[in-house]
Amino acid sequence: MSSAAATTAQKSESEIPRISEIELPQTQAELLTQDTPSLTTEDERETDIQLDVVTSPLVNFIEERQNSPTGVIIIDQREIQRFNHRTIGEVLRRQPGVVLGGPPGEDKDVQLLGLPKEYTQVLINGQRFPDGGENRELKVDRIPVSLVERIEIISNPTATIDSQGVAGTVNIILKKAPDQRISDLTITGTTLESAGPFGGVSVLYGDKQGDFSYLISGGIQRRDSPKEKFKQTLDRQNRPTEDETESEGKRLLDISLVPNLVWRVSPRDTLSFEPLFLRTLEEKDATRNLTRQRFFPSGRLQEQQQETVKKDEDKTVTGWRLGGHWERELSATADMKLGLFFQRTDERKDKVEVKDNIITTFLNVDGSPLDPARPVRNPGDIKREEETKFEQGLLGTLVFNLRPWENHSLTLGVEGNLRDREKKKITTEQPTAPQLREPVEKIGPKDIYNITENQLNLYVQDEIRLGDLHTLTAGLRMEAVNNTASALDNTSIGQSGTIFNPSLHYKYQVLPTTVFRLSAARTIRRPKFDDLIPFIDSKNGTLLQPDNIGNPELKPETSLGVEAGIEQSWGNNTGAFGINAFYRWVDDKIENSISLNSENNRFQQSPRNAGNGKIYGVRMDLQTRTPFIGLPNLTLFGNLSFLGSELEDATNGEIRRFQNQPSYVANLGFDYTIPSWGMNFGLNYNILPGFTNRELKDGRIEVTEESTENGLDAYLGFRLAENLQMNLFGKNLLASEKRKSRDIFNSLGEFQNARIERETAEKLYGISFSWQF
Repeated sequence: MSSAAATTAQKSESEIPRISEIELPQTQAELLTQDTPSLTTEDERETDIQLDVVTSPLVNFIEERQNSPTGVIIIDQREIQRFNHRTIGEVLRRQPGVVLGGPPGEDKDVQLLGLPKEYTQVLINGQRFPDGGENRELKVDRIPVSLVERIEIISNPTATIDSQGVAGTVNIILKKAPDQRISDLTITGTTLESAGPFGGVSVLYGDKQGDFSYLISGGIQRRDSPKEKFKQTLDRQNRPTEDETESEGKRLLDISLVPNLVWRVSPRDTLSFEPLFLRTLEEKDATRNLTRQRFFPSGRLQEQQQETVKKDEDKTVTGWRLGGHWERELSATADMKLGLFFQRTDERKDKVEVKDNIITTFLNVDGSPLDPARPVRNPGDIKREEETKFEQGLLGTLVFNLRPWENHSLTLGVEGNLRDREKKKITTEQPTAPQLREPVEKIGPKDIYNITENQLNLYVQDEIRLGDLHTLTAGLRMEAVNNTASALDNTSIGQSGTIFNPSLHYKYQVLPTTVFRLSAARTIRRPKFDDLIPFIDSKNGTLLQPDNIGNPELKPETSLGVEAGIEQSWGNNTGAFGINAFYRWVDDKIENSISLNSENNRFQQSPRNAGNGKIYGVRMDLQTRTPFIGLPNLTLFGNLSFLGSELEDATNGEIRRFQNQPSYVANLGFDYTIPSWGMNFGLNYNILPGFTNRELKDGRIEVTEESTENGLDAYLGFRLAENLQMNLFGKNLLASEKRKSRDIFNSLGEFQNARIERETAEKLYGISFSWQF
């Protein structure tokens, strides 16, 4: 918690703090707080042998959560450090209703409520940060936890937050300049069965000299992620028509630097400089062996193709931000915060595939001898792919906090963002057999494009204290967007639109330890970048191979979300239980649909605003110490989320779930401390059940079933000295395996073939030393 928020917590419950004492909110937990019992007693502090958090006063996230005027889940530094998480993705995987997408063990795509990644918004210090993904997502595996002060998961936003979070918003708060000297050096070593040792180092150093304070945080870490994959396709007679095995080695190097400089230039004015630098270097090599088979009607083998593909891929993603804030206290009841940032992310990928083939043809006779009329062939080729992307933006913010009346806290804000995005991908194919030929360049219709997107946001919000027990937070946010999309052939199409998103949050302090909340908010999901490109990718024009076209006139999906929840704490905020029910109506759902173009009598597939949906469920979470069973040093924690959705298929009117959404997500764990030994240890067990997904793709119906995926993490910590901590940890101890089966039907519902896929990741073991020097 910031020093301003900590000051607020000390005020009486009936008094609204001065606006100048509140840091302009990058989080919703710091807006307006109420007085509750002391954060943590001395006895309870002694039972935790973790090193003290070095960037902020000792706080209690249960108390922060209850004091917040709106619903929020807070993940503090102690929880992050305890399990030795390396990236934000590993932290989020343990939270209520959170699913992490990507290969097993990587945890890079956040999927709140189990919805696809494009429905989750990820912010850094309250602002969107550009990344290379077409779905506007930010891959959280690139953000080391050494940079992070805290993480907040906001289910229903207020007017001060960007509206692009239908499933919710993850707000990552970076560490800030301290009020006193701090220093920390952490060295981590890890190992996998096949990759050998690797690790990283992070440094944190800061101090305050007079009116100037600073913090330098950064580090370098290596992550290895080997995979084994298997795929098999069976035909109608259950014969294997395709077998594929792949061994992949992936090595990632994360480099980060996040300084924070704050200068109080006068009693009323403060300047801050808040740069950010993130770079990830990725090296990937893989060998894939593929066997394809065709059969005669008699069942004998007709043709066999044995293919070997060797891949070598290098990718560099560099993101940075320059800028800062000017804060000024205008009066005893008003202040202002002006921010200006320039940010950019560049992604470059170089990929080479070397393919060798052996094709053998057989006769339709007993013994299936070789067909002499079609001798063995050895075609092969080299495929090279060079891809560059960049996204940059100039972001300006101006916020006024006012207290016009005793029980009102008014916020007025304006935000402007000038965004430019460009992609260029060039592919060459070079046949190598029967002889080496000249490379042939191939560029797809979506491989080169440019998008400019300018956005202006205005918002007003009033937080009203209705007596000592009731708080009402009402707001209205306007977002006006103008974009222009240019395709490979320089065709440009633009569109503009304005959306008004109201929000209303009600908090009732039923008892000193019981809080009831009710909220409603309108959110949006903007289209994928490459869906807005005015392109035409001509295929056969048939139902099975329709032409693909872009749709620059796509509108954002809109959602109205309603939530109600209750939170109960006990034991001087050492235990808490929360239950939250949610329901969202989604309009103008973007779906790929196939239609017949009457002008040329060809089928075409295009993303369209063609459906409506519903999302609903219940989230429950619990954390408590257990003196009532004679174990005061044991902390139990867990969460369970039941998730559901309904989506009307734009093609046939069928009702189905949102793609890849599981029916529930659960976590269960404990932490046990032995103060006399200076030791604590714990486990976390994550359950992600399987799901069934049905979608129309290229004129065929694909029914996918994915199996349950469970994970187990453990840690053991020792306090070796007053300022030295050692931790042993293990991740993915169950060696999680992702299994998927896929049945494909034609447009008439007739079975065509089946496909089985398996992908596994290895267990990871590690050790870390943290020294506060």
